[in-house]
Amino acid sequence: MPLLQAKRAESGADRPTTGSKVSAMYKETVDEAIDLYVTERMAKGKQMAITHFLACIYMKQQGEIAETMRRVRGMTRYYIDLTKVTLNPFKGPELAWLASMVNIAVYAAVLISLEEQRPLGIVLLSGALVNACYLIRCAAAKWCELHVMLAIYCEILQIADHELETLA
Repeated sequence: MPLLQAKRAESGADRPTTGSKVSAMYKETVDEAIDLYVTERMAKGKQMAITHFLACIYMKQQGEIAETMRRVRGMTRYYIDLTKVTLNPFKGPELAWLASMVNIAVYAAVLISLEEQRPLGIVLLSGALVNACYLIRCAAAKWCELHVMLAIYCEILQIADHELETLA
């Protein structure tokens, strides 16, 4: 999951910066459980993913389940916020790429109007159209992936809330 790994690197979950060794262990366990859930959810379905997620939490943090579930909620909320920030696929380099394609297409239209530059204009226009179609396909794929990840993170949050209710 490249998206989850990028988020983990941004959050600093791979390196303990503050707190004790126990805090780093919580982060590592929680991150591992979230990653396990996302992987299992995409591959094998919801029930299997829930079972493995809870088994991972209960086996690794035997005595501090409530605290671990609170950390799961906190990290999942952070991932949800981060995903919502990056939800618009045109906030990144895609917007600059789209603007470049529009400029090239306009220039190609000007070249097509000139008799001696018409072949160059046709080539530029076709290249701009191909790249624009590829951009739209990539943006749609990124948008779909982010929405799926957001839905999975919301599921994790619901699981953690349900477990905290049963523990209380």
